[in-house]
Formats: sequence, C-alpha cells, structure tokens
Amino acid sequence: MDADTLLAIVLCVSAACYELLAGRLFVRRLEVANVPIAIAFVIIGLWVFGGALEILATDYVMFSVDRIGHFLGTALIPVLLLVTFRDFIGQTNSRNMVLALLIIPVSSIIVAATNYWHEFMWYLPAVNEAGEYLTRPRQWGPWFLFLHAPHGYAVIGFSILTLMMHSSAVAPVHRRGLFLLAGAALVPVLAIVAYDFGLGSTTISIVPLVFAAMLPVYAWLIIGEQIIEFSPLAYETVFQNMQDPVVVLDDQGRIIGLNRGAEVLLNIRERDALRATLESVFGASVPEVHDALESGMPQRMLTNTGRFLHIQVSSIKGAKPSARTGRVLMFRDVSDVEKAQREVRHSEKLLRSLIDHSVNGILRMRWLTEDTGDRSLRCIFANAAASRYLGIDSKRLLDATGEEIFDMASAGMNDTEAEMVRRELRHGTEIGILVDTEVRVGSHSNGKWLRMICEPVGEDVAITFVDVTDKKDKEIQMESIAWSDPLTGVLNRRGFERDAARRLTESADDASGALLYIDLNEFKQINDKYGHEIGDELLVIAAERLRASLRSCDIIGRPGGDEFVALVPDVVAEVAEQLAGRLTQALEQPYLISRKTLYCSASIGLALYPTHASTLTGLLRAADQAMYRAKARCRGPVAVGSRNLLEKAI
Repeated sequence: MDADTLLAIVLCVSAACYELLAGRLFVRRLEVANVPIAIAFVIIGLWVFGGALEILATDYVMFSVDRIGHFLGTALIPVLLLVTFRDFIGQTNSRNMVLALLIIPVSSIIVAATNYWHEFMWYLPAVNEAGEYLTRPRQWGPWFLFLHAPHGYAVIGFSILTLMMHSSAVAPVHRRGLFLLAGAALVPVLAIVAYDFGLGSTTISIVPLVFAAMLPVYAWLIIGEQIIEFSPLAYETVFQNMQDPVVVLDDQGRIIGLNRGAEVLLNIRERDALRATLESVFGASVPEVHDALESGMPQRMLTNTGRFLHIQVSSIKGAKPSARTGRVLMFRDVSDVEKAQREVRHSEKLLRSLIDHSVNGILRMRWLTEDTGDRSLRCIFANAAASRYLGIDSKRLLDATGEEIFDMASAGMNDTEAEMVRRELRHGTEIGILVDTEVRVGSHSNGKWLRMICEPVGEDVAITFVDVTDKKDKEIQMESIAWSDPLTGVLNRRGFERDAARRLTESADDASGALLYIDLNEFKQINDKYGHEIGDELLVIAAERLRASLRSCDIIGRPGGDEFVALVPDVVAEVAEQLAGRLTQALEQPYLISRKTLYCSASIGLALYPTHASTLTGLLRAADQAMYRAKARCRGPVAVGSRNLLEKAI
C-alpha cells in the first residue's frame, strides 16, 4: 500500500467521524448553536472526503468533486461560524439576515461547479507540466478575487469582532466553552488563508489534512468537554426573565427599558412604552409609585387582582457629576408575606405553623419596659431560618435585644457600613416606619447577603430576612463589568479613579509610591494605516505587557485611546524608576500581529508621591505633564532602549 492510498484512507475515516459528530449534534438539536455546528461538520466531512478523492483522482471529473467540496466549505463555513457565535452571545439570527449572507456563497458553489465552461472561479489548465492535478490553480478568476474571497474574509472578520465585542454579555461560566470553540475554529481558518495566498503544495490540498488533524480536538470539545451541552446565558436574558417586574427610567422620568414581567404588569409592550412618561403609563391610579419616586422610600401597593407589591426605587448614578442618571423601579410580589402577617394578627398558632417552616428568616420583636424605666426592643419569636441566617441557636435568640439582633445581622459588613445600617434600623423601629435594607452576615468567604425588612405590626415589630446572595453577587459582577475596559480587561477611567483614589486615601501618612502615565507613540499611525482591528490587538498586547511588567498589587487603567496609567504603591523612588524603565523596554519590543511586525514605543511620565503630589488629581497632572515632555523630546525615530522615553515629574 503506497503513501497516497494510506493518506486517502485516513481522510475517509476522518470524514466518517465528522459525519458521526454531526449526527450526535443533530440528535441534540434543541441546544443553542447545535444545528449550525452540525451542518458545519457535515460540510467538513464532505470536504475531507473530497480530499481523499483528490489524492486518488484519475480523471478530471473525479478531481472536480474535491474542488466543489472545497468551495462548498469556504463558501458556507464563514456564515455558519457567524451564526454560531451570534447564537452563543444571545443574539437573534433572523431568517432574512441568513438568506442575505448566503447569496454570494450559494452563487460561488454554482460558479465553482460550472467553472470548466467559464473559468470565473479559477483559470485552467488544472494540471501541471508533469500531468498532476493542481489543488490550487496558478491564477484565480475574477469571481474568487472580487466576490468569493472578500465575502468570506469579511464574514469571518465580523464573526471574530462580534465575539470580541459581545463575549462579556455571556455569563462567565459559559465563556470558556465559547473561546475554546473559537480557538479550535481558528486553525482551519488560518489553513484556508495560507491556501488562498499560495502557501504549501499545489498538488495536495492542505485544508482537508488540517481538518483531519483537528478531528481529535473537535471530538474532545464535543464529547469530552461537552461545550455544546449547555445554553449560554446572556445578561439581557437574565434581565428579561426576572420574575419581578423592572422599569428603568431616565433622569427626566421617561421609560427607557422594562422587562417581560413589567410588560405583563402594565399590559403594554416595551417598544410602545419607550420614551413615554411615567404618568402616561401608570396614570394617577397608583399613587404609591409616585410616592416611592418622590421620597425614595419603599412602598406597598394593592393591585386590582388582590396581590400586594413591594415597590423599591434604586438610583443609577454616573461617576461624573455631569453624567446622565436614572432610576430603577422594582416591583416584588409580597402577597404571601402580607397574607402571613395579616393572619398573624388573628392567630398566633397559625403564625408559628407558617413562619417556622418558611425559607425566609422571621423574628418578632416587642417593646418592653425595663426596671430602669427605659424601653428596649426584645425578641419574642424566632423561626429556624432566622436562626440559620444569623448563625445562632433559636433559643438564644429569644429575649435578645434589638441592638444585639442588629449587630448579628451586620456582622459581615465593614464598620462604617454596619454603623449606617444599625442607625437606620434603630431610627425606623423607634418611630414605627418600614425599613427595607440589605445586610451581610458571616465572613467574606461564606457569608450571605440578606434583605432585612423591619415593619411595625401593631405594637410589635416584625423582621423578615430574605436570602438575596445570588442577586447581590450578580449585581457586584455587573458592577465590575461597568468599571472595566472591555477591550483590554484593565480598569477604565472610572474604575481606575475609584480604586486609585481609594488606595491613596487608605494609605498611611508616611506611605510612598508612584504614578506612571503611558502614551503609545506610534499607535495613531499604526491604527490609521492597518485599521482598527490591528490597533485593538496592539492595545490588548500592550495591556498584557503592562500586567507582566508590574506587580499584582499595582492598579492599571486605560483612560482612553492609546493611553494607560498605573498606580504603583509602597515603593521608593529608585524602585519606581526601575519599574518604569523595565516597562519602557517591554513596551518597545516588536508587536507581532497578523504576520506583521510593528514597532510602537511608549513615552512614560513618572510622578512620585508624596514628593510631587499627594492626591490622585495632582499625581495624574504631574505624570501627564512629564509624559508630554518625554513625548516632545522623542519626536522622530527613537533608539531601542532609549532613556528619552521616560520622564520624571518636576
């Protein structure tokens, strides 16, 4: 058996395996992205099988089967890749969009199948001087050069851009599978690029061989890692599927968003409510909504169906005073709690039966007069859930004072936050108003966030604890996204100013450190010459070099454009200059992007604290001025390793 025959057998086996993988995915076709990936594997299997026929081809008809398979793959795979990525990040693929994207690919398949008569896809002859069939023609035809190839590369590029721009919309637990799939798809894409640009043999197609080599990887991802065995969850999907109605208002009281729960509550579609005023949607029949917005205090309302809703208003604040703000109206159905509290007033026995088995922690507090004549709030009832949340036996909770309960409920918070919560609870219970706040119990590693509702019930006070740990974790996670630069992963301007100012405020009076202001000198020319995609990749690499050159405790941010800043705390001047020099050398190393070697040095301004300034604003100003002096001194070509790239503040 000669080498060609053995290679053809390997390709045939690989093709059969791809079809089996496709069949596995078709069986699970209800999962997200299964169908487009399954179709892609069917096409890849035909492509690889065509490569086997190509090796064994003895006439032009048999050889043409592989050519058609090749163009079937290069025409349809980019579209399937785009559809798959959009499915994973939660975007909708409309039928009209997919059909529009398929116009040129389907036409390319027809042109490739009939190329013998018109040579629009590639120019004949299909054999070389030795009589061997050419898997890559000597010259491409006009259809390939001006329609087929540009369309394929454009769709692939848009797929990658879509993934980069919107991957943060996918829950973190699902991102790993998304990036594994994208990385596995990159290898054959590079092989196709190499084929199109004339790299490799002209008599053996490298793309089927690459797919055969990648078969174990795809099998591991599908069967071993099971990356398709879940439905990726986008944050927009989480918002829309919240059971509680949510209405988002701008700073002028106009509706700018609402979820499906709010659509049901208001009996209106979101697109009809957008930009409408709150009065035009709610009217004057629900004064509780307007009271909540005006006072900022939680309210309760009774719906026409007899359900009790708890109304809470949260403010959306920007980091800058000039930033646009807004408010979020959240409606929570508390009918069950209201019913339980109403029945408590009629039957203490029913209270203990219902509340003791509730998943929510419930305490009943009573004002008692001490021997000294002072009033104190003491616990007269505690259910099992309250005991579990507060980490104390229910019997020990009985007769505990209000101050002791408040201390236990805020034990997981810092001193400042805990004191604010305790003050709010004391004030609310003393004047007999509803207090709705969030507290943290336990340590930071295993603590829980609880929603604590204190409400007067007759002469007593009812305290309800609701576990909101998952909700709070999601809020913290989404807040983290708001403070980060989506391209490079470092802090954005707002995040850097927040963390750096906090670090400076918490530093000791005799603390020292430095602030570095970095500007990529040639970035604008590179961005203008090679495009935003190359420029974005350069910024990502620069951010990675910043992380590698600095310490894990240093705070790195990207204020915008081609500028970075870094706060380096707890270092003396000599160490700060050494770090800045090392960073200069790291940033002036060549950037290898898309087979291009680019050079982009950086001008760095160094400001020390407290020598040059003791506030973040002063440090930024001093470092920025030093950076511009370094930039002005280094206009034109700069030698590698030049000290001129670093300037110290005056």
